[in-house]
Amino acid sequence: MTTKTIERSVGSASAASRHRIIVREANDRHGRFEISLADGSTLPASRAPMLAAARYLLGEGANPSAVVEMVHATRPDTVAAFGKIGSLAKLDVREDQTSEPRFCKWRPPPQDRR
Repeated sequence: MTTKTIERSVGSASAASRHRIIVREANDRHGRFEISLADGSTLPASRAPMLAAARYLLGEGANPSAVVEMVHATRPDTVAAFGKIGSLAKLDVREDQTSEPRFCKWRPPPQDRR
């Protein structure tokens, strides 16, 4: 296998395992973003749209090693953030009056816990 063959194989595999989300500030503002998927479907607004989208995609059977990229509706040609679905799905953002926003382990809401 030549170097060019390896590059083509890796390139096509990574392109097939990418998911793009488009975010726009929700009408109520308050730091929430509406999330649109490439197929046109939407997810509920979230303060951490990329993490919420990763959990959704993982639940729909996406490969945990696949990449999700986030773009803003006002700048669709610029990737604002990206990461592996499996890693992002495990995270949440916590913030309180005494500290700045920080990543922490995601826990499902009480009604979703089993």
